[in-house]
Parts: sequence; structure tokens; C-alpha cells
Amino acid sequence: MGLPRWSPSKCISTGTNGEGTAGGCRRTARDGARNGVESRCMTENTLESVLSGVRVLEIGGGVAAAFAAHFLAGYGADVVRSEGPEDALTHDEAIYLCAGKRRIVATGSELRQLALAADIVVEDGKPGTLAAMGLAPNGLRAAKPALVIVSITPFGQDGPYAGFEATNIVSFAMGGLMSLTGSPHRAPLLTGGNQAQCLGGMNGFGAAVTAYYGALVQSEGDWADISLQECAAGMLELYGPGSASTGAGAQMRMGNSVRAVWAIYPCADGYAGVCALERQVHALFDLLGDPMLNEERFRDPFQRAENDDELQAILYAWFAQRTRAEILALSPIHKVPFGAVLTPTDLLASKNLQTRGFFDSVTTREGVAQMPGRPFEGFLWTMGALHAPGADTEAVRREWIAGVPA
Repeated sequence: MGLPRWSPSKCISTGTNGEGTAGGCRRTARDGARNGVESRCMTENTLESVLSGVRVLEIGGGVAAAFAAHFLAGYGADVVRSEGPEDALTHDEAIYLCAGKRRIVATGSELRQLALAADIVVEDGKPGTLAAMGLAPNGLRAAKPALVIVSITPFGQDGPYAGFEATNIVSFAMGGLMSLTGSPHRAPLLTGGNQAQCLGGMNGFGAAVTAYYGALVQSEGDWADISLQECAAGMLELYGPGSASTGAGAQMRMGNSVRAVWAIYPCADGYAGVCALERQVHALFDLLGDPMLNEERFRDPFQRAENDDELQAILYAWFAQRTRAEILALSPIHKVPFGAVLTPTDLLASKNLQTRGFFDSVTTREGVAQMPGRPFEGFLWTMGALHAPGADTEAVRREWIAGVPA
């Protein structure tokens, strides 16, 4: 069940003069109010998606822009994707990221009309791409101050790297995350999927809804400049700012084994791990049941570090004899923090994810695909059908462009 956008007894509407009213509901007409932002009130009996009626134009998006607009579509926005290069998304990526969107082919003045008819524009072209298409963000916002534009690029709209191009692996590396991934004595590794670009898309989604809320309240949108490098650099935790504050220098990646009691181990049907803090180590040792672990050289944390290899061998043997499910079942009983490494197939079969209704079903020409769904519980989430590229061009022209100056 979705949550209402506003309290049933309170709603704010903003008009062209920027003034808001609370209590009763006053709407501003979209037609004829170039700078107006329409407020959509809800009652206790209304089940409406939180972004219902919001128009989003996605311009030729790769993974980053398509990922941001995917969440906007799931929460009810009318997302129109103007198709870009044929290789902007792979076949599998398009099934996941284009479902629930209307797909059109548009260029030139028509694309500008669509942008001015939208509430939010999302794009991930190189800096200057919009301007070259006659869609300079500052020009669009001068024509429609309430418009929200989200631009996602590898390094931002300005700065010495602004003109550089980057694939997902380059963004993952240049944001610092790759330096933390893998064994310390081997080359750094790239994680699976397009995590650097998806991270930018998730930040783009957050920026879009935040700026749109500002437009509802103040009739003033914004141009959000999202840098993939900055998104990744902001997630380095103790490896980044922590190292700088202590003066100890950058901390290297530690692979799958920080120490014996904080490591991933092969088990009977895959991989599992333990992440025991010092207060949990004694419970782990009691569970392992090896009398040798009662010796001072293992009980004392300083001596334990000198005998870490021997302790690691004990844990290798213990994990190898058990399945992931068996190991996880011991965690709440013995208060030891175990975890299991799940594969995508494991996740599709996860009773927890199924019970929570996490996956969406999308019909494709190959059959029905199970896709990751809403990022959090709460608001009503729906995922629409997968349309063919350009299938909705005429319908969007009729609904969006009528009355919008070329």
C-alpha cells in the first residue's frame, strides 16, 4: 500500500507567484502557466503513486541516466525515453532499465518542446552535449524556471577532467573504489555489474526528487551536476577521510581476509564468512569447540595476531564441513556474526526477497524476466510494460507537445 504524498489534512500548492497555501487545496493549472508547478493533493482514500503525474524526459541515456529514471518510473512518473545510440544499453540492460517507460525518437526543436513540457530532464551525455542539441540547461531553465535538470557525467560539468570520457571500469577506478577491491598483493579488481554508473544513477534519482520538491515549494527548479567520480569518492569511509585525519596514509585493500576472525572462507556449497568484533571472538571460539583456542595465545588479542595463520587454518577446516545454511543458522543461536555469499540465482530464490515482494516481472519476447524492484518499502511502486524503441512517439507528441512553443 502506498503512502500519500501529503497529509490528508494538509497540502501545499505553489503557483506562478511562488506563494504556497496550507490546509485546503489550491491547484495551479499547468496549461497557460509557464512557470507554474501543479500540486497534486491526496485524500485518505486515494492510492496514488508518489510521483503520479510528474513528467520526466530521459535523453538518450546510458546506464546512469536510465537507472535514475528507472526509479522515477517505478514511483509513478511518466518517464519518456528519447532513444540515443543503439549501443547505449545492452539487450539485458534495456529490459531492466526501460520497462515502465515510454520510448520515442525525437531530435531538434521537438526535443526542446518535450524538455519544456517535462518537470524533470535526466541525461548522461558529455558536458556540452545538451547545448549542442539546442538544449542548453541555462536556456531551458530561463524559459521554464521550475524545470529540474539532472546531468550525470564521469567527472562533472567543469574542471580539468570534464571533457574526459570514461567507461564503468574507469569511473570505478578514478573514484577510488577499485583501490579497495581485491588482494593487497595483486592488481585491484572491478566488482560485478556497472556499479560506478548505477551509483551515479542512484544519486541522480535522489537529486531529481529533491530538486523537484524544491520546485513544488518555491517554483524554482535546479540543474544538478552529478559526477561519478565524486559519487564513488564519497564512499571510501576509513580508507579516505579517515586515513587523512590520522596522518597514517592511505590504507590498502585487504582482500577477503582482514584477519582470521574477519574473513571469507570456502564452505561445503559456496562461500561464507565471519566478521567478529573482539567482544564476539570468545563466542566464536566456544562454537568452534577446539580446546587449543582456550590457550592464552589465542584468547589474548595481541598474541592472537601473531598466530593468525594457525587460527585461519582452524577456521578453513570448520567452514569446509558446513553449508551456508547451516552456518547462518548458528549465528543467532551463538551470537556470532556469520554471513553467506549469495549468487544472483540464490537471490531470485530468496524467500526473504520473495516475501517482501522485491522482484518485478517484466514480459519480454524471450519470456518473463524477474528484475530487481523498488529500492525501499513504503511508497506505492509499480513497474509497467517494456515498450519497443520509438513505439510511443506519436502518443507523446499528442500528449506533451500540444501548446508548447517550438
